[in-house]
Amino acid sequence: MTTLGKITKTLTVLSVATLGLVGCSSDDDAPDDDQANQLDSLMTADARPDQRAAGSATAMAMELGFDQAQAASDAEITSVREAAAERTDAAQQLNVEPASCAAPIAELDWSPIQASSESVTRVDFTRSNFSGAGSIEIAGITEDTGGSAKAADEVAAHQQAVEQITANCNDITMLLADESEPDWAELPYTFTAQAVETDSGTGLLWQRYPADDPEGQSTTALTVMTEHEGYAIMVAFIGSEEIADPEFTDISEAVLASAIAQLD
Repeated sequence: MTTLGKITKTLTVLSVATLGLVGCSSDDDAPDDDQANQLDSLMTADARPDQRAAGSATAMAMELGFDQAQAASDAEITSVREAAAERTDAAQQLNVEPASCAAPIAELDWSPIQASSESVTRVDFTRSNFSGAGSIEIAGITEDTGGSAKAADEVAAHQQAVEQITANCNDITMLLADESEPDWAELPYTFTAQAVETDSGTGLLWQRYPADDPEGQSTTALTVMTEHEGYAIMVAFIGSEEIADPEFTDISEAVLASAIAQLD
């Protein structure tokens, strides 16, 4: 039997979106030396290309107002990878209508730091007036960039899932466990999705909200991804409805383009 709590966590899709921001201060007077040092460490001469690209992307995010940033540690990335199979198993057992959409939605949990690669970097960023978090993830997916033979296939599987969702699973109903309900009762949620395309990448904008209360608490997520010079690059946001505004697509494009330029 599936543990209901696992399903709820999995369907945030970007369940580690705030991975590196736990403990970040929102105090306007808090010192930013630690964040500056982290950014500098990603941009050193001996840093890997994926690290330098993530550093450049983070610098752009900070320039655009996301002044709180933190790189994910090796231990945090390892934890995400180790829990990936469990999250996928839980998501594949979702009560979704149509049932054929369960598998592609489960695949949405994948992101570049889960690639079979020795070269992976993630940095999270946010700002005090934003109810959510953003991230940049970069992974080498070819032999020359630290990826294994499976890495490119993993990227392709994710992209195929996104295409399936936009074509066939863009307005569906799912039952999710709600911890506020007795015995974690399942409540119906509406899941909608649409394709996103920018100058540098493609991706998905999705929203999830209570089926019986469209104005109730919702979750919105945006991912934009591309491949460049043997690397998979993804910019993601998850949080409040404002992520659906065109501004966040523009921000995602700017951050993604900065990473690409650094890899050139």
